[in-house]
Amino acid sequence: MIEIIYDVSTLEGSCYIEILPDKYKGDCWSSSSIFFSEDNFSYIMPIFEKCFGKFDYYAFNEIDIETWKSIIKELQKMKDCLSNNPKPNSLKAVIGFPFIYSEEEFMGKFTENYDKNIQQLITMITEFQNWIEAKIPSTKVISVLGM
Repeated sequence: MIEIIYDVSTLEGSCYIEILPDKYKGDCWSSSSIFFSEDNFSYIMPIFEKCFGKFDYYAFNEIDIETWKSIIKELQKMKDCLSNNPKPNSLKAVIGFPFIYSEEEFMGKFTENYDKNIQQLITMITEFQNWIEAKIPSTKVISVLGM
């Protein structure tokens, strides 16, 4: 399932990316954070690499609000592309597929759920944009806590 995880108590293991609506202060798994599975975050990771040049997947990245506004715009571009019935072979230029199996899994070679995956990714992006926009008025930094 391509989704955002809102409840820290449902996490199993540690392979998650945490989005913390504040600066990192030494504690992970905050109840105010949202979480992405490693696979789900990888789909949108190219946007972070583009908008925040020093993005490090394995580090704690404190990202200022102006950069987050750029991230929201890039997420919208991705969502627009996904909404326009893209051909599967065109998605590599839009979505991140860092793992050997990621692209095949998303495209449906294993799941036969290409259209469902597109819709779930659009929903995840929309929810993420809404979450970011809701946090912007109350913080100067939103952190991405990597693996």
